[in-house]
Amino acid sequence: MQIYLLKDLKGHGKAGEIVNLNDGYAKNFVLKNKIGKPVDNAVLSEMKAKAESQAFKSQTEIAAIKAQIAQLKQTPITLHCKVGANQKLFGSITATEISSALAEKGITIDKHLIVIAEPIKTTGTYNVTVKYNHQLTGTITVNVEEINAK
Repeated sequence: MQIYLLKDLKGHGKAGEIVNLNDGYAKNFVLKNKIGKPVDNAVLSEMKAKAESQAFKSQTEIAAIKAQIAQLKQTPITLHCKVGANQKLFGSITATEISSALAEKGITIDKHLIVIAEPIKTTGTYNVTVKYNHQLTGTITVNVEEINAK
């Protein structure tokens, strides 16, 4: 018997899947406990609608991410820090600092998406990667400069 699972069923499948089960098990356990329901045209059309909705949602999400990636390329940020000898920073630049600098320019990025390959501990220009969902990545140009102590 084909059953559309409403909840995860250990050893058989996850919620939202169609699985083949023995008739007795399906009727006496799965249907009785409302873990699944029999497959019919209504269930198939519901699954098709959910798939189309998910595809549309992911397309709009990808479009928004691509727009933000284009905006990041055009928006370099400059961070001013205290430096010591040999232009070394006291500490290092973190993803939180980069995220807040972008927020000041009107771009909201979660600090967990920002990937700093190696610690930024000296002044200069760096390219920092932003990893988004759907395997999309963008880069931010970060200029680290000394605070003028005059």
